[in-house]
Amino acid sequence: MTIELVIFDNDGTLSDSEAINNAAVSDLLIELGLEKYTLEHCHEHLAGQAMSDLVKLIERENNVTLPVDFIDQFINLARSETERSLRPVPGAVEAVQELERHYKVCVGSNGERVNVMTAIKKIGLLDLFTEDHIFTKSQVARGKPEPDLFLYAAEQMGVSPEKTIVVEDTTSGARAGVSAGMRVLGITAVSHNPASMTKNLESVGVERVFGEWSEIVDYIKKACG
Repeated sequence: MTIELVIFDNDGTLSDSEAINNAAVSDLLIELGLEKYTLEHCHEHLAGQAMSDLVKLIERENNVTLPVDFIDQFINLARSETERSLRPVPGAVEAVQELERHYKVCVGSNGERVNVMTAIKKIGLLDLFTEDHIFTKSQVARGKPEPDLFLYAAEQMGVSPEKTIVVEDTTSGARAGVSAGMRVLGITAVSHNPASMTKNLESVGVERVFGEWSEIVDYIKKACG
């Protein structure tokens, strides 16, 4: 079936921000004495989750109650580092610009909205997407790995799920796209362990995994109509 819409995750897909977010979470948790949450642990086990879900997970796993302002602390820490040093994933900006010539495009992110907007602006794509084509977890009842966010984004863009492709870098996001009945492509351009992530993405039903954005653009245009 011909594809009409491409939905992009943000962290680790468009913006090289997954490391920034994971470092912020790790720093805050270690300060609270939860020393197992090293950067490596956060990369492996927490990437791609909405902060509200992540807080519940950490509290449940450790039988603790995090500070009531934990998410606010995270937002401020991650936003500060984003404004200072964020870069786009190599090839992402050019890929979006090319795909936008042929398909509708939007962002579907589990991130906190203020941080997602900061990131998209920082990498130079805010004019292309515009605010009403950036969808975040705050707009739906359930974030990834549930399908709600992607289904909502497609509905707002006026495209059916079967005519939509999702590009994701985490298993949480990939599961959401698959559950939504959409085709899902994986990207490992900035993964800290591409081979492992490729295997993980394939295990949850991703159609194909790519190491570079140029490969995804070619695949969508040639194989997806």
